[in-house]
Amino acid sequence: MPKFLGLYASKKGKDGVQVGLTLKSIRFNVAWNVWREVAEIGVFLIPFFLEGEKAKAIPLSGIAGIAVGGILGGIIYIANKRLENKTWLAVFMAVLLLFLATGLFTGGLHEFEEVWGMTQNVYNYRDAAGGFFNEKKLPMALVKPFGYSAKRSVLQVASFWSFLAFGCALHFWKWLSTKKIREAEEMAEAEKAAGVEGLDHQETTPIEEKNSGTDEDANSGADEENP
Repeated sequence: MPKFLGLYASKKGKDGVQVGLTLKSIRFNVAWNVWREVAEIGVFLIPFFLEGEKAKAIPLSGIAGIAVGGILGGIIYIANKRLENKTWLAVFMAVLLLFLATGLFTGGLHEFEEVWGMTQNVYNYRDAAGGFFNEKKLPMALVKPFGYSAKRSVLQVASFWSFLAFGCALHFWKWLSTKKIREAEEMAEAEKAAGVEGLDHQETTPIEEKNSGTDEDANSGADEENP
């Protein structure tokens, strides 16, 4: 998303000029990601379909997902159309996606932990305030994909902060790379402008010298005619 909004350079060519995404590549990426996510959801829902009773939660979760996705998508669309400076929008999307990736990574490791053996719990406040903070119930279930959990094990805490630190390091590296690309572009443009000025100077100088020589010849001829 930061690349799409222009915050990060997407590519660097041989001359250091940024190359953006084409409309064809954008369409392919959108179609491929939509298909991939839908296929993953279908695979993950197979156990719920087989058990029968848990299948009742599928329509509710689908409606909640569509509502949240529609709201976020609408906000991004409106901001992209109306905001001239999209830096803050790109930063917001980068932070949001980073926490989403962190939450998915942590949740995945926790699933393996439940199968192979749980590590020691660090804290647990699922039952506080009548279960309001329980990540398995609404409304906190909506923020669970972004890494929220009212019960954390040692593995969850370690994986959450390590992956978050790794993502921040990648963003910092990408920011440094983009800065170097921007500097290379500015230097290339400056050298190009200097080259154009040099050509203009070379084209005008011989004409000025020729005109200067013609004036001197005319003055010397006039002096000879008038001793």
